[in-house]
Amino acid sequence: MAEIRDFNRNRYLLKSEGLKDDSADSDKKPGSKKQGTMDTMLARHRHVKIYTALIIFALLILMALGMYWSWKTKVYADYEVVQQTEWTKSSESKCINLAGFLFLYSNDGMSCTDTKGKVIWNRTYEMQNPMVRTADKTVAVGDYNGRNIYICDTQGSLGTIETTMPIRDFCVSSNGIVAAVLDDSTVTAIYLYSSAGEQLAYFKTTMSKSGYPIAIDISDDGTQVAVSYIKAGGGEISSSIGFYNFAAVGQNYTDNLVSAYGYSDAVVPLIGFMDNDTVFAVADNRLMFYQGRQKPESISDILISDEIQSVFYDESHVGLVFFNSAGETAYRMEIYDTNAVKTGELDFDLEYTDVIFDTASIVIRNDNECIIYDWDNRLKFEGSFTERVICMLPTGNISRYTIVTENARQLIELQ
Repeated sequence: MAEIRDFNRNRYLLKSEGLKDDSADSDKKPGSKKQGTMDTMLARHRHVKIYTALIIFALLILMALGMYWSWKTKVYADYEVVQQTEWTKSSESKCINLAGFLFLYSNDGMSCTDTKGKVIWNRTYEMQNPMVRTADKTVAVGDYNGRNIYICDTQGSLGTIETTMPIRDFCVSSNGIVAAVLDDSTVTAIYLYSSAGEQLAYFKTTMSKSGYPIAIDISDDGTQVAVSYIKAGGGEISSSIGFYNFAAVGQNYTDNLVSAYGYSDAVVPLIGFMDNDTVFAVADNRLMFYQGRQKPESISDILISDEIQSVFYDESHVGLVFFNSAGETAYRMEIYDTNAVKTGELDFDLEYTDVIFDTASIVIRNDNECIIYDWDNRLKFEGSFTERVICMLPTGNISRYTIVTENARQLIELQ
């Protein structure tokens, strides 16, 4: 103890005389053993913190991937009604999905409501056999053999077209332009109208020249029209598809016909614009795709040996349903994208009335049952509704849908 006291006393004396105690600062000298040890400890501490953060980050990534995989592979067994609005629908009216709104129509009139039951608009008319054509938020309703076509969107009426000849068929663009096939006794005329009823253009066809138009569609911007014709001659049936351009490019062509394709021994009862650049057509023996904003050209001609039962499509996909004669299920659906590439194939037994392509799911349903797949062809739900469903609206979320029954609108969540 004395030695310790003397040592401390000597240090005190050194300080009091202004002399430096080298032993006190020896730890702080650069290159000293103790300084090196401290630097090593600090570096090791920093490394431990970095490694710990990396491990935590990796664990979070693994947890997120696990949760995502669990969500992707989850199969729902039931559903819960999370919101319900009562309503009364007339027995004669039919219901379709119009860009997330409910569009109802009958022989007496039409109306548009939101999914909560609020009536946006309604309009009366008298028709014997109303035909409905839609494009995004726009809808056109006309009577076969009638003279009026009513154009509306989800916000209200856009106008009325009054024709001078009987209506045989028509289509509508998302901006309200209508292409109508009118019967002119000896010829068939195709007219373009604005939603306000103004005549924009027309061209006429005859059976001897082009054949009879059996399918028609118009691009979203209203500048292109595609028509499928059927023609009989020499004991054979043939078809042709004509593309008409009513923009500046089409003015350089006779009757605005910019391109055409012929198909022998085929009937083409369906043609449709998927977007302004892509058109598909379905014959009894093939599936065709065309691309080109100004002058559509054929990019694919897929021959089909099985009989097509139904066709469903949206802006990104075309689905063909066949009887599944070689499989264990009743039906088989092949799905193609806009580049004519087959992206999926589904086998199912459900006696379907509708197939819905949504951004998150593929819905196959009838009034009482439903099957839902994701776009990786994984089954997500298969079950029955508790009430008869007359319309089903996807929400963009694979687990949530709006279903419409005779008495209520229900927002359901799969469980």
